[in-house]
Amino acid sequence: MRIITKYLIRELMGPFFFGFLAFSGMFIGWSLVNVIQWAESYSVPLLTVLRLWAYNVPENLAYGVYIGMLLATLLGLGRMTSHSETIAMQAGGVSFMQIATPVLIIGAALTVGTFYLNESLTPMAKHAYREERTFIRQGKPKGIIDEYFYTERLKDGKKRLVYAEQYNATEEKFINVMIQEMEHGQLVRTLKSKELLWGEGGWYFREGEIFTYREDAVIPVRVTEGYNPSGFEKTPEQVISLSRRPEEMNWWELKWYLENTELSTRKRRQYEVQLHLKMAFPFACMVFALLGTPLALQSQRRTSSAGLGITLLNVIFYYVLMAVGTFLGQSGLTSPWVGAWLQNLLIGGYGLYLFIRKAFNI
Repeated sequence: MRIITKYLIRELMGPFFFGFLAFSGMFIGWSLVNVIQWAESYSVPLLTVLRLWAYNVPENLAYGVYIGMLLATLLGLGRMTSHSETIAMQAGGVSFMQIATPVLIIGAALTVGTFYLNESLTPMAKHAYREERTFIRQGKPKGIIDEYFYTERLKDGKKRLVYAEQYNATEEKFINVMIQEMEHGQLVRTLKSKELLWGEGGWYFREGEIFTYREDAVIPVRVTEGYNPSGFEKTPEQVISLSRRPEEMNWWELKWYLENTELSTRKRRQYEVQLHLKMAFPFACMVFALLGTPLALQSQRRTSSAGLGITLLNVIFYYVLMAVGTFLGQSGLTSPWVGAWLQNLLIGGYGLYLFIRKAFNI
């Protein structure tokens, strides 16, 4: 690695960690205040409060990374520009691209890192947070899902509806379950059971009935323990995933959910926007790298407070555009992927325009 590249990375790391720690700390502090205010209504023990607070930390860290990236670019390169260091580098034969490359490398690395964070820790933490709050409010043991309902899309116009009064994730069983199978909108079979349990061979009924619907009759059959309802092959892990909200699933889980679940048009649009946002949001690091580099290398001198102000304005504008894009995508006014990527397309496009102009002295 060239000396100039090492120097640039070192200059960028200071402002990045300052922005990351300052803003992550601010978000984490707000989160703690919100948890304490909510917990006061239920006399929650201190350890539980701290656990609830910890569940919010992964998401708060990701927000700090995005802001830290833009702050590193504007303050790090901005300081070097105000001290004429970048001008001296370019006079000595260092090109704009050589100065910008370390910024883009850091942006790419942070994009990958935040994507991994958002795909691994954040969904699990969000699910655990909601489950813990439900347990506190309603006194339910963890892993209990009331009023479980799921509609599965099958081939050739078929679909399967699964309803249970309760699902116990710890014991891996449904309580008072009903499975209905439909073909082209017509009910063809209903399976009812007091319990549907998971075993080595899959799901099996403990005690139940099967109703097969013909054109002129309904044929009931009573089943004993051990009967395996053909077709229902979801694992306990998949059963849990189907009960989660979009933000509690990673990209692959949400994609699988959309491919296997019958949803209303409105809800499908909402879930598809969330699916694309899981890819689009981490790219904020690359967007801010593209935007911040040409802004920081402008010839006019800029104070640190000005760089901080520009960072906050750009971050606010980014989140406003993301909110607008999410609304447009979920309401059907634009496609889900356009709605999810709107902020990246507009701000990233403008940043790329400035970047190209600076690189080629246009």
